[in-house]
Amino acid sequence: MATDTSDERSSQTRVPALLATVAEAARNLIESIETRCRKQRGRAALSELTDDELKDIGVSRADAMTEAAKSAFWG
Repeated sequence: MATDTSDERSSQTRVPALLATVAEAARNLIESIETRCRKQRGRAALSELTDDELKDIGVSRADAMTEAAKSAFWG
């Protein structure tokens, strides 16, 4: 029966750590995409409000349009 060398043991401990790092990066990316999509839906909804509805929430039409025009990627 072969025994693990120190290099093999080291490699075996690094792989799970690397996978955990990759999994965390993937989770962060998904959360970021979800947040951007949620913001974009909110901006679209804001642009569809009437002037009276905007007044109720204290937002001007110009401010609503400025917010709605923001990029999903950059904003």
